[in-house]
Amino acid sequence: MTFRIMLQSKPSPHFAETHKRWQVMLNGEPWGDLFYYNMRGFVGVLPLPDGRSFDPGEVTLTQLRREVAQINREAREAAASTPAAGA
Repeated sequence: MTFRIMLQSKPSPHFAETHKRWQVMLNGEPWGDLFYYNMRGFVGVLPLPDGRSFDPGEVTLTQLRREVAQINREAREAAASTPAAGA
């Protein structure tokens, strides 16, 4: 089973909001609520391969992208180290 997180920008629903919101995409499907900016950083949760959610706290967009890359890397490594079913 694949596990891949991506971020997709969404326009803000509010006129005065200057930062875009970001939709978490899990295997190409929208997952959870949008990440939004709250004056100190983006806030939201990311999915983990074991089904739990991870709250990175108030982070910059760069830090958020690093977290996504790290989770994707760990999921790939875990999938590669797990023997295939029926083998």
